[in-house]
Amino acid sequence: MILTVWVVAGPAGCGKSTVAEVTSKKLNAPYVEGDSLHTPQNIRKMAANVPLTDEDREPWLESIIPTCVETSKVTPESSGIHHCVVTCSALKRKYRDTIRQTARYQRDHRGVSVDVRFLFLTADEDTLIERVHKRQNHYMKDSMVFTQLKIMELPSVSEQIDSVIINVTGKSQEEVAASVYKAIDELKSV
Repeated sequence: MILTVWVVAGPAGCGKSTVAEVTSKKLNAPYVEGDSLHTPQNIRKMAANVPLTDEDREPWLESIIPTCVETSKVTPESSGIHHCVVTCSALKRKYRDTIRQTARYQRDHRGVSVDVRFLFLTADEDTLIERVHKRQNHYMKDSMVFTQLKIMELPSVSEQIDSVIINVTGKSQEEVAASVYKAIDELKSV
């Protein structure tokens, strides 16, 4: 049994939730909203425009793969290939590495083979700020976009085995979906 976890990553306002929904439908897979996995303390900090530290993010990052395994209802006895889609900013390489390490832990200690694929969305600063500013009832404020862009590390060449960067600036939802479908097909064959 293999569970492929598709992490839709990128800064606030890039369209992670929309792309995750599209990806979930294409793969007929469950979708986990990564924001719902944050601790109440993290949510309070972000709502107060206080950037999270790496220490704040660690438990959140470590919860992603186990939540996807549970949501997908896969066990070591399951057969075939299963998919789960999750949103997570995963802005730094070390954050993506934590997710990868948690996937290896599931295989080594829980008997569930988990592959991770990253669909990393990008957009220009103005687009991100405009989109976040338009959000209703969300704890992430547009001023936090600047903090995220400061720390963001696009997936490097060495990460291209499991990561694709998709620039969504100026693209319609249909164009983004086409780019996502292409990226899924590329990463499925890896």
